[in-house]
Amino acid sequence: MKRFILISILSVIVFTVSAQSKIVIDDRSSVINEQVENLLKEKFQDKNLELTSSVDFKTKCDYYFATISQNNRGFVIKVEDCENTILGSLFAGSHLNEAGDQEKAVILFYNISDIIENPSYSDSYSKTDDETAEAVHPDSIESEHDSRYFFAPSALPLKKRELYYNSIYFLVHDIQYGVTDRLTIGMGTTIIGLPIYFTGKLSIPINENSHLAVGDLLMLGTYGTEFFGNLAFATYTYGNRNSNISLGGGYLYFNPGEFTQTTSSAVGNISGIVKAGKYFYFLTENYITNFNDTEDAYRETILANGDFNFENAEFTMKRSVWYGLSGIRFVRKGNELVSWQFGITHILMVNSSIPAPYNGNGWQTYTDDQRARMIAFPTLSFTRKFKL
Repeated sequence: MKRFILISILSVIVFTVSAQSKIVIDDRSSVINEQVENLLKEKFQDKNLELTSSVDFKTKCDYYFATISQNNRGFVIKVEDCENTILGSLFAGSHLNEAGDQEKAVILFYNISDIIENPSYSDSYSKTDDETAEAVHPDSIESEHDSRYFFAPSALPLKKRELYYNSIYFLVHDIQYGVTDRLTIGMGTTIIGLPIYFTGKLSIPINENSHLAVGDLLMLGTYGTEFFGNLAFATYTYGNRNSNISLGGGYLYFNPGEFTQTTSSAVGNISGIVKAGKYFYFLTENYITNFNDTEDAYRETILANGDFNFENAEFTMKRSVWYGLSGIRFVRKGNELVSWQFGITHILMVNSSIPAPYNGNGWQTYTDDQRARMIAFPTLSFTRKFKL
């Protein structure tokens, strides 16, 4: 009986080990490029391990989860299983990023293989060293929505060959594609195809928790309309993939077309997200802008001889707008490539006073003289990431 129990236990252990036939590497320090990735795939294949960038959540325990992070001392390699058990961690030196592609692949392969083949089941390094980066568990690796808030981009990039779909109310549809691990391009439109826009974003990692991005949003009219707009922007993001804050700024040029005036103004953005549970987050994105708006005034007076005198004039009003979306992101349990966002859209517009003499003396305007007005309404959006 004892022999049977022992054989059963050993069989379970052997089956569990053999079932882990795939490995995912979360490169938080940007040391893996396409060439290094291809070299690693070949090396792991010799170990009967498939290096992949996607996870089938129904068979999560078929995977090892490796993390490459960076702290003040250098680079740390850590490997975990699907139960968040740390198999081990190793220090990979302070100049890994300066090594050639072949050398990087060799260092990463042998360190990761050593941890897998000789697990220490110890997290003493990461728990006692205050400078070590925050451990990334499989659940955080699977958090796939760090490149965007509701609509605004963070400075964090999509990875190469990742496709990200985002829809607001299922009326606005947006797709983004990772050309490289730093360059993202995309496009979007409304359900009626008017207008259409194109985007580009180049992400520049500063360190593990700091990223900078520059980009552009080009808007064009369709169906023969003369609609045109362009927003050049820059964004800085501080934090990790689960909780971060972004500060951005840009310059907007906007021409709605014939019979309407062209406007241009600076635009500021502040957005943030906080992980509040395993499957949900609090997030907000906010835009602030000021612009000058030309308004019409008219006056009708009766002259001494009984004739009517009509006068028209133009004046400038300054408008300040705060536009924001705030709410909760729910990540789908069982497939964390899918998320839903529910929240509130809020718009606050503050107008300057109608200047003299158009605020009296018989002058009439088409402008609402209300100094401030705020409206709010529900927001719904859906996202889905594809790993191609």
